[in-house]
Amino acid sequence: MAPTTNVVPRCQCDPNCPNPPIEGTSPFCKEHATKCERISPLSGELPYAPSQYNKFPGIKEAFNCFAYAFGLFMLPNKKGCDVKSCPISFHQPGYKSGHPSWSNSEKNGKRCPDLISRIFGDVSGNVSGNTSNKKNGVPDVSMCHFNTKCPEGMRKIAVIVDAKQDYHFLRLDNNHYWSHKPGATDVTNVDATGRLIWDPQLAVFHYPDSNLNYENFCGYLCIPASHESTHNMKLARRPKSSKRSRNNNNNNNNNNNNKKINNKNANRNNNNRTIKRRRSN
Repeated sequence: MAPTTNVVPRCQCDPNCPNPPIEGTSPFCKEHATKCERISPLSGELPYAPSQYNKFPGIKEAFNCFAYAFGLFMLPNKKGCDVKSCPISFHQPGYKSGHPSWSNSEKNGKRCPDLISRIFGDVSGNVSGNTSNKKNGVPDVSMCHFNTKCPEGMRKIAVIVDAKQDYHFLRLDNNHYWSHKPGATDVTNVDATGRLIWDPQLAVFHYPDSNLNYENFCGYLCIPASHESTHNMKLARRPKSSKRSRNNNNNNNNNNNNKKINNKNANRNNNNRTIKRRRSN
């Protein structure tokens, strides 16, 4: 597939590896292509199943990267919302725990400290820094590392930001690779260079056509693996001014985990059809 950025990719196996990845969709260089000892261990990670979101327009339209990372996919019982169409507002971090809307926190919002605080508040039910909410049966949420295993009943996500424009969430799947859902578009398992994502901190999320560059890595977190702990995340208004019109080249890569993409020209034609409102978060 054609990359959506001119940023030169790097091998995602080792942060100290200076070699570029091999041709194709592999995230590894020639040295690490056959074996990468640096691996993110699994706990309660979900399977990579893009069709769960991509098959129905209503589901794809209703859920963004935040909802996807937290495993939300059940449509609300609202008039005019079904699997064919569901033009509702997106789930937004911090709304459940009472954080201000993005429009009221533009100065400090969409930066790593603010996003992490919002996640802790949403999942734990508080914003005090005490991540335990056992009274409500919700497991802890905690920061972690790439090579650490989340506790039983939890799974791993990652947060990145373009501090001037947007935030983005990814989740670790049970195949050891990562996936994400850009706004109301398809779930995908590749970065802006068209490569599988082994480590979000080493992958590329620069989308010049959309003026988006998620170059700030906020960290890895362990969150509850159960949908029950996060299913009531609050919806919010879509941001009034969204610049996410991300290149659609990634959208047709979701049915194959390790297969080469042969629809390059079709993807290019989709780029000019992207609706900004649908690409928000």
